[in-house]
Amino acid sequence: MNNNLRRLKDKLYYYFAEKNWGVSREYPEIKEKCDREGNRLEKWKKLICLNVHYRVFRKNSRLYIEDRLNEKMQKLPYLDGAESELSKRRPPIYFAKDLLQYDVVSFDIFDTLILRPFAKPADLFMIVGKRLNRVEFHRIRTEAEKKAREIATLTKGNHEVTIYDIYALIEERTGIPKALGVRTELEVELQYCFANPYMKRVFRLLQEQDKPIIIVSDMYLPHDLMEQLLSNAGYTGYEKLYVSCDYDCSKRSGSLYQYVKRDYANKKIVHVGDNIVSDIQSAEKVGLDTRYYKNVHEIGAPYRADGMSELVGSAYAGIVNTHLHNGFHTYSPQYEYGFIYGGLYVLGFCNWIHQKAKQEGIDKVLFLSRDGAIYQRVFNMLFLWSRIANTKYTLLKNREDFLKRVIKYRANGAITVTVAALLDSLSLTFLKKKLQQYNLSENDIVVPELVSALENLFVANWDDICKSFSKEKDYVKQYLISKIGSAKRIAFIDVGWLGSGPMGLKYLIEDEFEMDCEVKCWQSASRSPKANDVSNILMDGTIEIYMFSQMLNRNHYDTHAKTNKGMNNIFFELFTQDTMPSYAGFTKNNEYSFDISEVENHETVKEIHEGIWEYCLLHKKIYNEDPFMLNISGYDAYLPYRMIIRDLKFIRKYFSEFTYGRGISGDYHQQKLETISDILVKSGL
Repeated sequence: MNNNLRRLKDKLYYYFAEKNWGVSREYPEIKEKCDREGNRLEKWKKLICLNVHYRVFRKNSRLYIEDRLNEKMQKLPYLDGAESELSKRRPPIYFAKDLLQYDVVSFDIFDTLILRPFAKPADLFMIVGKRLNRVEFHRIRTEAEKKAREIATLTKGNHEVTIYDIYALIEERTGIPKALGVRTELEVELQYCFANPYMKRVFRLLQEQDKPIIIVSDMYLPHDLMEQLLSNAGYTGYEKLYVSCDYDCSKRSGSLYQYVKRDYANKKIVHVGDNIVSDIQSAEKVGLDTRYYKNVHEIGAPYRADGMSELVGSAYAGIVNTHLHNGFHTYSPQYEYGFIYGGLYVLGFCNWIHQKAKQEGIDKVLFLSRDGAIYQRVFNMLFLWSRIANTKYTLLKNREDFLKRVIKYRANGAITVTVAALLDSLSLTFLKKKLQQYNLSENDIVVPELVSALENLFVANWDDICKSFSKEKDYVKQYLISKIGSAKRIAFIDVGWLGSGPMGLKYLIEDEFEMDCEVKCWQSASRSPKANDVSNILMDGTIEIYMFSQMLNRNHYDTHAKTNKGMNNIFFELFTQDTMPSYAGFTKNNEYSFDISEVENHETVKEIHEGIWEYCLLHKKIYNEDPFMLNISGYDAYLPYRMIIRDLKFIRKYFSEFTYGRGISGDYHQQKLETISDILVKSGL
């Protein structure tokens, strides 16, 4: 193959990717070339389909990697900033001001005045089918509409139909009464359709100026039903409503606009809509001016996670797209990190916990701090616990873990700690008088070279250390009793990864304190540097997992563990950080003791949590009448995060200065208090 032909083939790859998988970048020079070489496109398609399996595309820093399982191009999220900035809408007041020059303002309805929380309008039929208790209803409803339009074309010469025509065919095929079907679909539309906040503001501003407003829509819902939808969304006071099925003609053909022109002869009319053909091109052909309001789903679709189950994926994309791209507000990248990539996970995990608690007769669900802070806003309960406290109070069982966390981690930390400060922080000041025996002094800095000597000091005095913690442990026991109360079955919740936190509590309650209470340990995910570290407790159900483990959703586990050099725990825990420092135990005065507070993270944490919280609020509010819509599988819940870690550009740009403590990377012998930037550089990412 000569060089020119090879270059053309490379360009065709880009063209084919854009045409078939919705790659968002524009390649005008490629399109122009392909248009000139149009006869070659079909010739190369088959070859491209065969070879795309092995291709990696890079263009303007955006990477497209073929999904070897689905043979589809993997998409990337928007990496260059806040996705909500993509919409570039003018403030509503300026949009409305521009429309005041016209005598009459015309609006489209769906995806302009009114939004639906689904990626595609027809996905709403899945909800209708659930209420009608009919499997395959989405297909039945879609095929019935297609058939009704075919009949209309033959009998009337146009393809306009009403919802009554559609359900008449459905009744013939399924036995579902037409009236029941129409009523159910309208109920679902009324429940899920909501006013576009941007356009509602524009609409109100025009009304305040007494501007005549009309509404024009291509739709199978006749005038009276459309009025109900508009009124339900808060749109009233318009002069006239034109619906294609009432006039047996459409906007797309231009015929419906002719009725508008007839009714408003000699008036200067502008039409506002989201469809480039029916709202813009067709309107302009008949002499109307237009204003294009780009469809929120068209803007957001290239950046939504792929591979999700159909209804969950549609609902998730519908919420994100309508929230970020309507133009009424823009948001910070940190807020969007929580909203887009963490919201579905937190919602799904919390609902999973709630469902399991009901099924297993759990009396209390207790969240471990600090990772439980965002869950607390969903469950309104936070239980104080941490890896530090867990290490101290389970040391009879976990001597190796204690030595590792309090000595090795501190020795490798970015913050310098003296031997005296280390002993003071652990309430082990009595060991200071024994330092000389191990060639140590109080002013020595805890560094890797001193680890062995410090470990020898601790091991030699192990019984005394255990005794010194026994009083604190009594406080812990009383605290546990106060929280557990009379509960006989409780569940401790943690993010991940080894399960040392909930397992430590289980040991204290069931074994050491011998409390009459059964403890369950539930985590969002399991990730261990060595799979055999936790395989046994996963297999026997001691720890139960929501998203992934060695045994559950293994492809997610492998992606999380093996990509980005095993650092994905760090970026995931951005969702569950808190402005409160880690709980370190009780003091001798029976007061809480806390670790270092990473105050530099607080504003970022607040933004991330606000995004997560608002996603959860929206999802619950929108799907309140259909609670099954909260049943998000762990597989689906991980996919938005799996998408953002395909390229770390976004994380590198907006979270580089975020500071992390110990116990996060999976390398237990080289833990440090570092920024994400430090971690990325040192790991070569």
